[in-house]
Amino acid sequence: MRRIVFLMAAALVLAEPPADVLTFFSSAAEALADGDPRAFLGKFDRNMPGFATLREEIEGLLAAHEVGSTIEVVNDEGDNQKRALELDWLLSITGVGSRRQIVKCRIERRGREWKIVAMEPVEFFKTN
Repeated sequence: MRRIVFLMAAALVLAEPPADVLTFFSSAAEALADGDPRAFLGKFDRNMPGFATLREEIEGLLAAHEVGSTIEVVNDEGDNQKRALELDWLLSITGVGSRRQIVKCRIERRGREWKIVAMEPVEFFKTN
């Protein structure tokens, strides 16, 4: 049975993103915990630089391991259409251990939904 492990918090009250942004990242963490690469990758713009690499890494990671995810918002700037965030992201990977890194992310609203249009480093999700 897959465990859902996630936490969304702001390091500073002033940096706290809107509720829909927190919900967006919460659902991304849930997709990882559920082992659902399609749902996780659906959060990304397919034209994002590095998307093909990200897809390969996520599909390989979720095929081989159960993953828990904790995300803490460290910095958030932007408006209702575009935001730049720094995320303290912790992955708990069965059989491998934990991996933690500050991940820089840009999101943009596409219709009613947010999409991740840039993420660094994509290698954070590397299988090995």
